[in-house]
Amino acid sequence: MEKFAVAKASSIDLAVEKALQELGVSRDRVEVEVLAKGGLFQKAEVKVTVIETAASLAEDFVNGILEKMGLVSRATAVETDGTVTVTVSGEDSGTAIGYRGEALDAIQFLARTYLNQEKQSSAKVVIDCENYREKRRETLTALALRLAEKAHRTCRKVVLEPMNPFERRIIHSALLDSEIAETHSEGEDAQRHVVIVPKGVEIKEDRRPRNGRREGGRRDRNDRRGGKFDGKKDFRASRDDDRRREDRRERRPRTEEEEVPDGREYRGYYTDSFTKQEAPKSGPPKFKSFGGTKKF
Repeated sequence: MEKFAVAKASSIDLAVEKALQELGVSRDRVEVEVLAKGGLFQKAEVKVTVIETAASLAEDFVNGILEKMGLVSRATAVETDGTVTVTVSGEDSGTAIGYRGEALDAIQFLARTYLNQEKQSSAKVVIDCENYREKRRETLTALALRLAEKAHRTCRKVVLEPMNPFERRIIHSALLDSEIAETHSEGEDAQRHVVIVPKGVEIKEDRRPRNGRREGGRRDRNDRRGGKFDGKKDFRASRDDDRRREDRRERRPRTEEEEVPDGREYRGYYTDSFTKQEAPKSGPPKFKSFGGTKKF
């Protein structure tokens, strides 16, 4: 859809500036058509039409998404050799990136789909924010080299987590000329992942996950050190632990039965049986005399 604006002013330049403000674009993105040059009693009139390029369409589309997300970040687009590169910058650009670039990948997918529908072209769209793509490339390249060494050392395949096509391509490129490992992709759709296979060694079979859990899940409580479970070894260990706990238990030495002043007997605990006491004698109470007579 053609986007244009018609403006009048005392001069052609002022009319063009007025139209650019109305359209919200820069001078290099428009075509100017002079409808009237103006004169002493007539104003100049121009028609300013926005040139719809792949870069301008992608830029407007991404800025619209950022506004819908409530972000102040803005996008600028440049087209080079059939590739549209959109750069997002702003204070809240981290939100535009998302967890591991998921939000950035989603915006890139939408922008590519929109551009292909509007321009009927298969132009490549790359959206970057705060140089995230380059940093992610360096991280994945280092990860691929480290896991290739692990696969060759352990003689086992290494299965990576699901990745998008951009990240899988980085892993494949990093190990393309490797002499110790090779890569291929498995799975479908969102579960598609990269598998690193060692070269020049006999590949060992994958270990069976315990209790149906995948590798990397919670360990068995009987396998605290992460080694192979051995029922006999675990039984001996638990028996030794019981013995050590029993030895540490404080024991009170046995003593002969003793009596306490209140007449109870001590047999490791106080009993409720009392010794027989003499019955008090009948009669009035007696008081000690200190040289005088006690009066009541």
